Amino acid sequence: MNADSHILGGARRRLGRREFSKLMAAAGLTLIAAPLGLRSARAAANLTVFEWSGYDVPELFPEFLKAHGAPNFAIFAEEEEAYQKLRAGFKVDVSHPCTVSIARWRDAGLIKPIDTKRISRWGQIPEAMLNTAGISHEGKVWMMPWDWGNSTIVYRHDVLPDPKKSYTLLLDPSLKGKISIFDSVDEMFLIAGTIAGVKDHLNMTDAELEKASEVMRELHKNVRFYWSDPTALQQAMASGEIVAAWTWTDSYVALKNEGVPVTFMFPEEGLSTWMCGFVLNVDGPGDENLAYDYLESMLDPAVGKYLIDEFGYGHSNGESYKLAESDIVKELKLDQDLTAFLAGTRFQGEIPAGTREKMIEIFEQVKIG
Repeated sequence: MNADSHILGGARRRLGRREFSKLMAAAGLTLIAAPLGLRSARAAANLTVFEWSGYDVPELFPEFLKAHGAPNFAIFAEEEEAYQKLRAGFKVDVSHPCTVSIARWRDAGLIKPIDTKRISRWGQIPEAMLNTAGISHEGKVWMMPWDWGNSTIVYRHDVLPDPKKSYTLLLDPSLKGKISIFDSVDEMFLIAGTIAGVKDHLNMTDAELEKASEVMRELHKNVRFYWSDPTALQQAMASGEIVAAWTWTDSYVALKNEGVPVTFMFPEEGLSTWMCGFVLNVDGPGDENLAYDYLESMLDPAVGKYLIDEFGYGHSNGESYKLAESDIVKELKLDQDLTAFLAGTRFQGEIPAGTREKMIEIFEQVKIG
C-alpha cells in the first residue's frame, strides 16, 4: 500500500472547501481561515499519527474529530521509508504499518504492546484477522488490524480486450513501456517469485531469490515507471500512457468512478492480499489516552462503511459491511468469509529480516538497470 491523494475522485481524494466545512460543522467545529487541506488546518489534539497519504481525511475519524479535533498527521509513501525514518529518531504516537513490517518494527524497539482492554470495540474484530502472524507475539498484542485489500493487475480492457488472466501478462513484449508496478520490494518479489514458480514467496532460498531476480529484470524491460503516487498512476492509465498496472483496489475504484475502461483482474495465481493496522509507537510525544481514543474511533462501523464504499477495502469491524452501500463489496468479494478468502490468495506476511535485506539490494539493482 502507499502514496499521495487521488485527483481522480473516489478513494483518497482531497475535500473541497464546502465539503470540508460541512463535515467540520457536523462535528461541531469551525473551519479555520487557513490554506485548505487537513494538514494545514490547526490540529487540536495532542496526537501525531504516522499515516499513508490519503488516509488523513476526516471521514476516517469522525468520532475523534468531534471529541478532540484533528490529530497531527505525518505522511509516508512506503513502509520502508517509514521504518527508516522512525529508526532515525522521528517521534510519533500512532503509526499505520502492515503485517509485512510489524516484526521488524517490533524487533527494532519502535512499537509497544497494545492494551486491548482499553478498546471497547476490540471484540468486534474477526478472529481470522487477530490470528494473523505478527498481530500477537509472546502473549502480547502489537497491532490493531484495521484495513485489508488486494493488489492485482488492473488493465485497460479497451486496449487489452481479452488478456491472459495471469501475472505473466506483465511480461508480454507488446507491453514494453506500457506497464507500471508499485515501487515496493515486497510486491515486486511476490510477482516475480510467483512467475518464477516459487512455492513460498515469504521464505525464499538464495536460489529462488536468483530465479525471481531474473524475472524482475524481464519485468523491468516493460516498466514505464514504478509508481509510489497512485494519482500519477491513475492519470497515466486514464490517458492511455499505461495500459496495465500492478496496483491496489482503490486505484481501480477511482478509475472506474471516472469512467475509465478498466478491469480488476482475478488472476489464476490468486490475488495478492495485504492487511494493515495501527500500532503504538515507543516514546510518543503526545497523550497516550488520545492514542487509544484514536484506535477506538477507527473501529467505528461508520468509518468502515466509508473505507469499503470509497476505497474498496475491507474493514476490521464486521458491522461495517452491514452499512456499506456500494456494489464494490460483492464485485471484489469483500463480503466473503475472511478465512476462506485469505486461503485462496497470496498473503503478504512476514519475511525473514535477512532475506528481506537481500531482496531490497536486488530490487534496487534491478531498478538501476
